[in-house]
Amino acid sequence: MKNKVKQAVVMKIALYCAPLLVILIPVLLIIALTMNNPSVTCQTDTTTTSSDSGSSNGSLTDKNSDIGKRVSYIIDRFKKAGYSGDNISAIIAIGWRESNLNPKAVNPAGSVKGIWQWGAGGINGNRYQNTADTVEAQVDLAFKELASSHTVARLGLANAKDIDSSALAWDTGFEGVGASDPQRKVSEVKAWAESIKKTYDLNFEGSLSGGNNAVSDSNTSASNSADSDSNNQSAYCNTNDSGSADGTGKIKESGLSFWDKNSIPDDIKPYVHNITSKKLDWSLTTPDAYNQCAGFSQVYMNAIWSPNFTFRGNGNVTAEAVAKVTGVKVTTTPKAGAVFSSDRPNHTGVVLHVLANGDLIIANQNAVKSGQNAGTSKDYEITLAPKKSYAKDSQAVGYGDMTFAYPGDNSKYKLHW
Repeated sequence: MKNKVKQAVVMKIALYCAPLLVILIPVLLIIALTMNNPSVTCQTDTTTTSSDSGSSNGSLTDKNSDIGKRVSYIIDRFKKAGYSGDNISAIIAIGWRESNLNPKAVNPAGSVKGIWQWGAGGINGNRYQNTADTVEAQVDLAFKELASSHTVARLGLANAKDIDSSALAWDTGFEGVGASDPQRKVSEVKAWAESIKKTYDLNFEGSLSGGNNAVSDSNTSASNSADSDSNNQSAYCNTNDSGSADGTGKIKESGLSFWDKNSIPDDIKPYVHNITSKKLDWSLTTPDAYNQCAGFSQVYMNAIWSPNFTFRGNGNVTAEAVAKVTGVKVTTTPKAGAVFSSDRPNHTGVVLHVLANGDLIIANQNAVKSGQNAGTSKDYEITLAPKKSYAKDSQAVGYGDMTFAYPGDNSKYKLHW
């Protein structure tokens, strides 16, 4: 009798639970897939909601308000770190655009939070991790990223000459927004930045250098446990993302393009790593290579890598030569800081940045705007090489069938832009 009762109870539970399981299993699968694939969906909604309705009192120009006190704190931290008044004005104005400078601002739809709306799990990755919802902790996080995963933003700010170029550097390098994206709200941000600059008297030059040691300040006010740089993902969502190793950012140019070193477009500048400030030691190569691509690769690789290393050979074997002398492997995967070789025909140069869609911004000589082909010597130019141009079996002259050698794959060698 007891067994029959047990069987009856089990049958009833099964009858009631079966429909629920049919509903729950797909839901659980969707949640699991979303957690494991943070960039499955694009989200461009920038509307934010605050978990602290009373934390955004005041205005940008009211120094004694909650907002004004946050502005003053951010100014103090970035000024001590060497950022210019224009840099700081633009950074704060973008924070105003993103969250009204509310460290507790959250956008549930995009899974982003904080002053500069970092990805906090889900479709935009998890750059925020367990950072505290305070202005102090979030400025700490910003400095950490500017020193590691988002150095391109700092380098762009170091090169910026005004508010416009400062905002461009932060948007493309830190926020991961394309230069022409309407989300940037360029005119509004500029107006806010100019107001901030005037109100807080931010008329001072910056002192950022090209080195990675110029990105921290003297404050250690907040604990931030986001210690793994591998978890710092770009918040930029691009449906054409190739998954390239260091791919971030989007530019308006799309085809194979060449620029003289003095005529680099504004949306390219944030990615060139302050190349103009590098002292290129041409004695590291031979006089016959002063106007050749191989000569530039030798000189520039030694300007950005330490310890120095010597290699020789035509452009089409330069990657192989660098790999041999530094003890790394030749690959078909581009990385910022890698030397490349192409056998269509005999060409070489250095990768400056891999964009979100896999396109490369590179430095090279003797292509179109420099070297023997342009009647110059000890020179270089900046080139955009679209992914389709450098892919295997590409027929692009000078950039097809690229191979790469990245000295940093050997821990002995350190990259210092």
